[in-house]
Amino acid sequence: MFALLRSVVAALALLAASPAWGSDPSPWSTAHGAAIRLLPGVQGEGGAWRAGIEIRLDSGWKTYWRTPGDSGLPPVFDWSRSANVADVAVLWPAPERFADGAGESVGYVGDVVLPLKVVPRDARKPVELSLSIQYGACKDICVPATGEATLALDASSPPPRSILHVLAEAERSVPRPQKIGAEGPLSVLAVVPDLAAKPPGLAVDVRADADAILLVEGNADWYLPQPRPKGGAAGGSRRFTLALEGLPKGAELAGAELRLTLVGAAGAVETTYTLP
Repeated sequence: MFALLRSVVAALALLAASPAWGSDPSPWSTAHGAAIRLLPGVQGEGGAWRAGIEIRLDSGWKTYWRTPGDSGLPPVFDWSRSANVADVAVLWPAPERFADGAGESVGYVGDVVLPLKVVPRDARKPVELSLSIQYGACKDICVPATGEATLALDASSPPPRSILHVLAEAERSVPRPQKIGAEGPLSVLAVVPDLAAKPPGLAVDVRADADAILLVEGNADWYLPQPRPKGGAAGGSRRFTLALEGLPKGAELAGAELRLTLVGAAGAVETTYTLP
């Protein structure tokens, strides 16, 4: 009996010494085949908060990346009803390419968490994060979905460790910035433009595994067909080629910045390249 009593007292003392893990995710906001909610994080030394958008999908459903490919709807975020928020940056985990009814799209098959960096107007005060989102959910056909969620971020009420683990895993899957020609198993080695061709084109040499994909983005109003592997290149690397077509009339190529995302077995990297 005394041993049991000592165990109970010890357990209560341990609970009293533990932090108050009290900040929970927002309730789910459901749509056909999908649901979203906001995940709380912690505040960093610079005052910015970590948080996340969790998208839950029914079996066999997909949703889309910021550049969805041949079809699909990229998510649109509205944070205007938030309080004490100066800026919200959405970070994008490495996507995959999949076939749908209108060609090939880029996004996520199954559940995904989009990490957030939330910058408060006053880092000493709590934040109320309010999201209105429009996004695409796709199974046999793609349907527009909407959701709303509100979440309080307060330093006096940290989230459960399980939520912090989920956010950390999502952050690790975001492509890391990398310069052209960097060392390692995954790298954009060189970009060779041919702007005099009809249509203009690019060749991109990469170091990557055989199943790696390359995604190329330009200006916000550009549509770029995704590059395709075109055999090997010098030094055992792989080459992707891309035609710069489908651009708005009068689009200026010279000096435009391209974002190259390379996704492979070794992870994902993101490289910027400015057209000459």
